[in-house]
Amino acid sequence: MAAAPEPGRIRRSCDVGVGGFILVTLGCWFHCRYNYAKLRIQERTARDGIKNKILYESTHLDPERKQSPSKNSS
Repeated sequence: MAAAPEPGRIRRSCDVGVGGFILVTLGCWFHCRYNYAKLRIQERTARDGIKNKILYESTHLDPERKQSPSKNSS
């Protein structure tokens, strides 16, 4: 007959298993939260850019509009 494992060893194995589960779960959670926050920032930046593009299109404030040299300055 095989000897039964010591109670301390069983407890330690259970603690290591639970601790590993918690670490992996927290690691995945933080990774997902970080990616979600980064995506939200990118979406906000893109939304603001599109809004500015619509607002300033064909105005003198449009940065992409070609600035022709004025004839008044010589």
